[in-house]
Amino acid sequence: MSTKYGRFQVAEPHAYLLCLHTHQGGPLNEVDHEPKVSVLDQEDLIAQGIDTSVLIKGAQKVDALGSCTANGFTAAWSNIADPGVWRALVQPASEQAFYTDTKAAEEFAIGFYHRCTDQTGSPAQEWPPTDCGSSGPYIVQEAVTEKLIAGCQIANTAQDIVSLMQTSGLVVGQPWFNSWEEPDANGFIDGDGSAAALEAALQSGVAGGHETFWSAIEHLALSATGQVVPEQTIIRGRNSWSANWGDHGSYRFHLSTYMAIASHCDFRALTPIGTP
Repeated sequence: MSTKYGRFQVAEPHAYLLCLHTHQGGPLNEVDHEPKVSVLDQEDLIAQGIDTSVLIKGAQKVDALGSCTANGFTAAWSNIADPGVWRALVQPASEQAFYTDTKAAEEFAIGFYHRCTDQTGSPAQEWPPTDCGSSGPYIVQEAVTEKLIAGCQIANTAQDIVSLMQTSGLVVGQPWFNSWEEPDANGFIDGDGSAAALEAALQSGVAGGHETFWSAIEHLALSATGQVVPEQTIIRGRNSWSANWGDHGSYRFHLSTYMAIASHCDFRALTPIGTP
C-alpha cells in the first residue's frame, strides 16, 4: 500500500448511532462547500519545509504520511471552525492570511493524525512509529475530545447523502482504485460513470484506503418524483495530494460509482461546536 493512503478499507461501525441523517423532504439543490483552507499535500513534506522528526517526538523524518483522514478532516473543519480558534490552533506563528498557510495547516493535520492514532491503545497501530493510518470514527472521536466539533452526521443512500450535503461537505472514507490515481482531462476519476468504467476500476485493484472531502454537488439530477438520479449526479471532491493533482487538487465522479461500493465507504458531515 502506498504511503499516501491511510484509511482502513472497510467502513467501521459508528459510535454515534443517533446521528444518522435521513432526508425529511424539502428542496435539493446544487451546492458548493469548497474548503476555506488551500489544498494540502500529505506528500512532498520535505519540500514543504516540514520535518516530521522535529514536529512529532519520536517520529522519523519522512517525505510522506498516510494522514489522509486528518487531511480530509482539516479541509472540512476549515469551513466550520471559528476563525479565532483556527488562528490559535493551526497557524499561531504565521503572518499569512487565514487559510492560506498550507504548511501550517499540513503540520496541524500531521499533529492531529498522531493524536488520532494514539486512540488505538496498541503501539503497533500508533504513529510514531508505525504509519498505520486511521479511520473516520477515530477522527470524529478525537475531534470531539479536543472540542473541535460537536459530533457528526452520517448518511448512506444517494438521497440522504445529497440531503446532508445541502448544508455541509462530507468527509468520506473509501477504497481508492489504482485507475483513480490520475483523473482524466475533465477531472473525473470514473470516466463516464458507466458500469464498464466501474468494472475497469475494480479490475485495476485497490491502491489503498483513502479519505477525502466531498466539497460540491456540481450537477444534480432529480427524477419527476424528486428522487436523486445517481448516474447523472456529479460530485466534486477535494484531495490532499497537492494543488498540482487533478483539477487544482480536486476530482469529479458520478454519485452512482460510490453507491455501487457504498458498503465499503462512510459518508459523514462534521457538526460545528454550538449546534443545538
